[in-house]
Amino acid sequence: MKRWVLVLSERGSGREGKRRRIAALLVVLGGLIGSWGVGTVLASDPIGYGVPIWPFADTADRAENALLTEVVPAVRGNLPIERADVQVLRRTTAYGSAFWTLKLEVDGETRCREVAVGLRVTSRRVQCS
Repeated sequence: MKRWVLVLSERGSGREGKRRRIAALLVVLGGLIGSWGVGTVLASDPIGYGVPIWPFADTADRAENALLTEVVPAVRGNLPIERADVQVLRRTTAYGSAFWTLKLEVDGETRCREVAVGLRVTSRRVQCS
């Protein structure tokens, strides 16, 4: 007849297990705080950082991104923009790039962006002045 016996082995002292749990808790807490920090930065200008998606961008940000994708070919070709909801405030050329400051009417909001067109198209949110 076979006899099955449960053998318990000691995995370490209670202190060692407690230290592991505290270390795991600190790693998880650090990951949560880091994720929150990165999310806050991305949500400040989701179009400029290239993430116009939920949870960082709201509907106005997504509409602004769609409007910019329509306007960028005109900026790249240095053509006039013929849209009622886009106004060109400034045009500057420096360092081999064209910098346009645009005033956009998006979902009832007025937003201003500086669009830099060189090898790549980048933009950043600026104050309307």
